[in-house]
Amino acid sequence: MEAHITRNALDRVPLSLIIDDSTVLVNLNYFWMRDRNPVDGQNRRWQDVPVVHPESFTREFAEFCLTEGVRGKFSIVPYPAALGRVDETLPLFGRAQQDSWMAMCRELIVPAFDITPEMLTHTTLVDPDTLQTIDPSIWEQYDWRTLPEDEPERVIAYISKACEILVRAGFSPQGVTSPGGFGGKTIPFYAKMVGEGVRQATGHDVPFFFQQVTNDSDEDIVDSPVWYADEQAGTAVGEIIASTGDWTGSWTGYGEVNADRYITADLQGGRLPTLIDHGQPAILISHWQGFYGMHDEDRRGFDAFKTVVHRLRERDPKGEVSRWQTCSQISRYACARQMAELHVSGDQITIDSPVRVPELTLSIPTTSVAGVTVDDKPLRRAPNRAGFESGTYLPQDQNLLVAFDTAQRKHVINVSK
Repeated sequence: MEAHITRNALDRVPLSLIIDDSTVLVNLNYFWMRDRNPVDGQNRRWQDVPVVHPESFTREFAEFCLTEGVRGKFSIVPYPAALGRVDETLPLFGRAQQDSWMAMCRELIVPAFDITPEMLTHTTLVDPDTLQTIDPSIWEQYDWRTLPEDEPERVIAYISKACEILVRAGFSPQGVTSPGGFGGKTIPFYAKMVGEGVRQATGHDVPFFFQQVTNDSDEDIVDSPVWYADEQAGTAVGEIIASTGDWTGSWTGYGEVNADRYITADLQGGRLPTLIDHGQPAILISHWQGFYGMHDEDRRGFDAFKTVVHRLRERDPKGEVSRWQTCSQISRYACARQMAELHVSGDQITIDSPVRVPELTLSIPTTSVAGVTVDDKPLRRAPNRAGFESGTYLPQDQNLLVAFDTAQRKHVINVSK
């Protein structure tokens, strides 16, 4: 008998929504354009974009995602544009207004999305101890594309401070998001710093980071890299790579909006069907500015995304092929899959999984099965693919799927025929 761990949990293609540039109430882009113009001599019309993304819009978005089962990652920039810390009082808002947004976020966004910092300011580089701007011309996404590899403690402190502010605000970041090009030219070093910095602030064993986006014309292979796996300690760093372009308004708030580029009305064309049909993670990259648009009744990107969600459901109404997951769920499974060791002897499989993960899924080529046990506990036979879940097994034509939660490091699976 042979066995391997499937690429995706429950053998379903993961869908995930990445929301970048979001934070507490502030439209970061207003201040980004204002403060960047003097640095590069541009004349971006920062006065024309909204200053605030109101709580009511964020609530509307969050309620839609909960209703439709959408999952993903939502940034909260901890010290947006160096205006103030989100765990304290931002200068534009009263404490009650800010507390209301935070309560809404914990209630409605946290259940469906990983919360990550998008480093500290998303604009100027600051001292992580004092939070004072080092130089108005030195920016996170430009000047730290190449991280200072000779100053690891400084980079760790920067990432850790970003996470600490969110922890103090009542969140538990599972990883980090790069502001623009941050770390993009030193990915191996960046991955190591993420592991150190996030664990220092949160203790998470397998944090993730998001930095790269594949081009929609690339080959239909989407990597789920695993960095610095330590089987003895049960730690690693996962990397999430987005697999679509942003066709929901982009970072400006007035960029291209086109649901068809994700999935066409006939459910056959667009980037997402291609990814799903090839079994590749379908991870959408969007920006909060584009979802909101230019005013409170715009919602250009959000409306396009709703169309995408409804088309995906129409294409796979029973959720047999794909499903929404958070980025941390996707990256944690990738780490567990890479680090696990399987040993097969007859009809018995022993698995050593340094990273605990729900819904670990085994694929076993076989034409006959009477039952499956994990650690002598019988699993339930799934009635069909839609009913295949953790704690069940599903015989198929020439293959058997088995799914269970790895509650401890070692498990023994027996297949009776």
